[in-house]
Amino acid sequence: MGMAANPMEGDIFPRWIRILPLGRVELVDQRSPLEVDLESLSAMVSSFKSRGVDVVIDYEHQSLQGERAPAAGWVKDLEARGDGLYARVEWTPQAQEYLRNREYRYFSPVLRLDPETRKPQILMQVALTNVPAIKGLAPLVAKQQEETSRGVVVRGMEMTANREKGKMREKLKGLMGLDPGTQEESLWARVVEVFRELGETLGLPEEAPASRLAETVAALKATSEQLPEVRQELEVLKNRLAEETVAQVVEEALKAGKIAPAQKDWALEYCGRDQEGFKAYIAGAPKVVPTGEDWQALRDSRGAGGLHPEELALCRVLHLAPEVYATAKAQGGKAQ
Repeated sequence: MGMAANPMEGDIFPRWIRILPLGRVELVDQRSPLEVDLESLSAMVSSFKSRGVDVVIDYEHQSLQGERAPAAGWVKDLEARGDGLYARVEWTPQAQEYLRNREYRYFSPVLRLDPETRKPQILMQVALTNVPAIKGLAPLVAKQQEETSRGVVVRGMEMTANREKGKMREKLKGLMGLDPGTQEESLWARVVEVFRELGETLGLPEEAPASRLAETVAALKATSEQLPEVRQELEVLKNRLAEETVAQVVEEALKAGKIAPAQKDWALEYCGRDQEGFKAYIAGAPKVVPTGEDWQALRDSRGAGGLHPEELALCRVLHLAPEVYATAKAQGGKAQ
């Protein structure tokens, strides 16, 4: 037998429950009602304290049947209050699970009564049950209490989530270059503006989603990682083209007779260092090496001092007699 639970605020598991109300207690069967007054309340509290042991709470009064009777909890203390007898309860994890799932909803006390007055004298034990003997019992864990408790948890989760969102907003303001006091509307307007500017920079349409922006940035990053290798290849190609251009300019100067074959290395170095300067020099230089018919004539006149055509051409440029050059050459000296 028992009365309504009085759960501790914010917890769906009752810590203090009212075992018996003060006054007349109606029973669901044919037994006579119980009479609970201040004297019987005092007697039950006194008996509990004098025994000095906790009162067991079992399942379906199994302790009275001599069977295995695991405890659902323990009565740790009793108090006589203005509206009845209250017990401080410590529930086992299994009992909490049953109560949470509403597999057990009520309790029933086992009392020792005065045979004449039917007033309770001793609380012997308590049982979790779904068939209570006292009329009008409220469930140990009422639906409203469950919803209230869940509401407390949900509100706590919402508060935590709101705090995290607040931190994220402040961080986002810093990233956007905004003051901490910036209103949320201005923050989101700035975020949209930044995304739009980034899209324009990347050459994407205004409505491009963030995923498209990320893909484009990733592609640019991959390309930039290849730039050193590309630059090196371009440098090689540039140098090769420059060398080929220099060689072509010098070759044209040789064909034009503006330089002698013996001057080729000098010409390549000069042209490679200052191509425009070399071209200007060639444009104003006289023809020092014969070409075409002049070249054939020189070949035919090689007998003069046994000089090569190139040497004869050099004599012409220097206004030097071939015989003088030949004599100097034979002596290994320099012509005067």
